[in-house]
Amino acid sequence: MTLVVGALMGFAVGSLLVPLTRRELAAAVSRSSPATGDTTEREAMSPPGITGRHFVILALVSGLLPAYVLHRAGWSWNALPPLLLYLGLVQLASCDLTRRLLPKTLVYALSAAVIGSGLIVSLSTSEWERLSQASLGGLISFALFLIVNLLNPRWMAFGDVRLSFVFGFGLAWVSPIDLFEAFFYANLLALFAGLALIASRRADRRSALPFGLFMALGAALVLVT
Repeated sequence: MTLVVGALMGFAVGSLLVPLTRRELAAAVSRSSPATGDTTEREAMSPPGITGRHFVILALVSGLLPAYVLHRAGWSWNALPPLLLYLGLVQLASCDLTRRLLPKTLVYALSAAVIGSGLIVSLSTSEWERLSQASLGGLISFALFLIVNLLNPRWMAFGDVRLSFVFGFGLAWVSPIDLFEAFFYANLLALFAGLALIASRRADRRSALPFGLFMALGAALVLVT
């Protein structure tokens, strides 16, 4: 029952977020693109349409991992912040993969949901130590990403910096070690993906990678393991 209910909840949330994600991605693309009268260019820059396949993939990815986590760990309010983080990262990863953008409105909404859920859980269960641990993890994550961005914006876009606080908060809520592992996995996966793209001549050393996608994958690996 836990497995089924967790999957259904994840499927529902993932499916409902798809239209919102595409709308905010379209707005972000419009803001970041120069005004042009070329219809063909505007259409090329617009986000891809919502297809049945898109819905199915995002719904499955959003539902299977929460179902697995809840089945293994059981129902707990403490699972709420990291699972909300994961559901939001799935949507943001799709944006980053298709348009190399992390819409800031979605990042802010995700931050409010995850941090707000942490505050509510802390108030209801007196998990103040966990809240402090998560907040410190978020600050450390943000500082690390910001330093890399200041050293060279090509290494780390500011959209990833904006996402880094809630990324650190949601994972450090579980454990500081989980935050470290997720960051390590994200960088390791990005390294392998970059080497594979260079080897296949689909990219070079200057090509940008959608790091938001690898942040989502790193978080998923930590939650599964």
